[in-house]
Amino acid sequence: MTAPVQTGPSPSGSGPVPPLDLEEYLADIGDRIRAERQARSWSQDQLAARASMNRRTIRSLENGIGTLRAFAQACAGLQVGMAHLLSDQWRLPARHPSLTVRQAEVLRVVADGRPLSAAAPVLGMTPEGLASMLSGIYRRLGVADVARDQRRQAAVRVASTHGLFDAA
Repeated sequence: MTAPVQTGPSPSGSGPVPPLDLEEYLADIGDRIRAERQARSWSQDQLAARASMNRRTIRSLENGIGTLRAFAQACAGLQVGMAHLLSDQWRLPARHPSLTVRQAEVLRVVADGRPLSAAAPVLGMTPEGLASMLSGIYRRLGVADVARDQRRQAAVRVASTHGLFDAA
């Protein structure tokens, strides 16, 4: 029985470094790709389209299975450097708020401060349905805890800052 090959001296100088666990390393890379994708509020399909890949390959990468070429394509789609993603300096990115096209449309209609009873018919909704949808929008944008009389303006400000009206 032979001993595993060592990769060199340990950082402390006290002996050899244990061998690299490749599966663990690949799983970590997959976790980082997933974190970068989720921080952008992208689905696997959206990343696949941006990286010119299929969703199955993205799913495999996020599960720690894939080729170097697939990893490079995913990094290009994420617009993040491979070296950065692999480095010890990489940190979990901040998640950016997102809205669906319909949510952005609803927020745009109520942005002028009109009462829900006036905005609901424009959107083809009941005032109650509109109130419920706005509650969800406020949660998604992280302004649900803002004072009620300032919440709508805060949501419009966040959506504008992050370009969420541009996509709708």
